[in-house]
Amino acid sequence: MRTLDLHDYNLEDAYQESQEFIAEAYKDHIKKIEIITGKSGRIRREFPFWAESNHQVQYIEPSWHGGSFIVKIEKKF
Repeated sequence: MRTLDLHDYNLEDAYQESQEFIAEAYKDHIKKIEIITGKSGRIRREFPFWAESNHQVQYIEPSWHGGSFIVKIEKKF
């Protein structure tokens, strides 16, 4: 599974990087990716909203350890 770690990113850069990472996974027909946000902070709070507004995301779920999200990517037709 491909993983993106957003630690040490500011909010704007984290948004941009996460959207590009999702787009790349979609293009490459990757089914699931992991986005590491950390267990607290603004990126952790904002990421679910970013994912919900992205048409390439089918759904997200918090990881078992709480420091990341598993992102299910829509199938590319």
